[in-house]
Amino acid sequence: MTSAAYRTALPDRPNAAGTAIDQATPDYCEVLVDIKPVDPTAPLIKSQVNLPTSWNGKKLQFGGGGYNGVLNTGVQQSRNAGPETPFPLTQGYLTAGTDSGHQNTTTVHPAAFALNDEALANFAYASYKKTHDVAVQLGSTYYANRPLKSYYLGGSQGGREGLMMAQRYPNDFDGIITIDPVINATALWTFQNSFGGVQSAPGSWLGNKNQLIHDTIAAACDAQDGIADNVVSNYLTCKPLADAALAAKRCPSGADEGPACFSDGQLAAVKWAYTGYTFPFALANGITSYAGYVYGSELVPGNFSNWVTGTVPPTAGDPDAIAGIGRSYLFGSYYVRYFIARNPSFNALNYNPAAFQARVQAVSAMIDATNPDLTAFFNRGGKIILREDLGDKGQSPQTGLDYWNAVGARMGKDKTEQFFAAYVATGLPHTSGGVPAGSANAPTYGIPGRVDLLAPLEAWVERGVKPADSMTLTNRDALPPYAVTASKPMCRYPMFPRYVGTTPAGGNVASNYTCVAG
Repeated sequence: MTSAAYRTALPDRPNAAGTAIDQATPDYCEVLVDIKPVDPTAPLIKSQVNLPTSWNGKKLQFGGGGYNGVLNTGVQQSRNAGPETPFPLTQGYLTAGTDSGHQNTTTVHPAAFALNDEALANFAYASYKKTHDVAVQLGSTYYANRPLKSYYLGGSQGGREGLMMAQRYPNDFDGIITIDPVINATALWTFQNSFGGVQSAPGSWLGNKNQLIHDTIAAACDAQDGIADNVVSNYLTCKPLADAALAAKRCPSGADEGPACFSDGQLAAVKWAYTGYTFPFALANGITSYAGYVYGSELVPGNFSNWVTGTVPPTAGDPDAIAGIGRSYLFGSYYVRYFIARNPSFNALNYNPAAFQARVQAVSAMIDATNPDLTAFFNRGGKIILREDLGDKGQSPQTGLDYWNAVGARMGKDKTEQFFAAYVATGLPHTSGGVPAGSANAPTYGIPGRVDLLAPLEAWVERGVKPADSMTLTNRDALPPYAVTASKPMCRYPMFPRYVGTTPAGGNVASNYTCVAG
């Protein structure tokens, strides 16, 4: 333990701009912990544990994001819950978080930790287990009782962490919320890096064709869910329709002829983005491929252009020094240079996984949360809620759904549905809490994205109440009474929300949709 401080309660209060509310926090003891490494050259694991004076007897651990390196304090909202929902700490949870065993600085590359074996293991799985153990011990000492229930909540990297806990440490957590998890990190980062290579080929960059991609997909698929609203909700039928529509937009000469068509190189890049990547060998748990993106929401702010194309094409040289590079290639190049080649100067555009097969497979065994055998977690009564945002271009939402299917194939569909519920949130980008009203290339009322998943997980774990086949996503006013401005169902996979309203004007009301299959 490095420090402990008592924090007195703060009420709900307007932020400095008066545009939103800084939420209330209770009286609690804040404990900062440094967990020392075995290897003296490895970084510390920095963790925070918060012990509320009015404890509900339970623990909630928050996951991280990206390559981590920033302390998750645990003094925050449940991921994607609405502003009307109190912080878990305020609800009485002992909360915890960690930086996963390395600290980002302006002088150290954010992936440089992977050059140290212990730091890489901490990032992969060990730091979350160690933080859990420390939090349980501190809680047991402070309250003279162990936590009755322990939960994990994370999105993206944090979602991978949660599923890794269910797979590696099934006796530690009673329930896990995982949102857009990058569970197959090896394959994701390889796919992202490879797409940088595809777009670096002459005439293949898609940055000037984002509008054409969006318009073509919308024309093919938008109305398949019963309403033309700039949201592709019927993901089950869209792929062949969009594949054909995009192929039909080939420029007659095969060269780039302007904004209304694709060159042959650009069509190859589009196909790569939505088809995915196949490995020449198997990764951990027999994985040999990575699913491409799901069609839809390409031009939602911060989505396709932010992740996939950037504002400039990938070129040779240090990706960190190229202003406007797409985040997907940037993240993929970090993995290639620091996790695999272990050479910061390696040109990631020249990466061939076959040349590093042994290293790739060793890293995959550490970081990929793809083991479909959750028998031990099931036997101890554990429960999982998975949310996939189908407009996600930071990772493929199909990967999490494929994992749910793999668990069903391994353990049986009936058994899987007893403890593992998967949901799809249509139209939303990576770990999104909703697209605001007035956003370009979205409905005028936005795309609802807020829902509290902790309450239904608690009910399932503690009272045996299985989550409903749909939950209601909302957009709300930022100030009390937090009025709902738009709502839509988040359907259990493999269903989607079909619009059944009598006029197109009702697209912002959840009761005008019904969850259907196919």
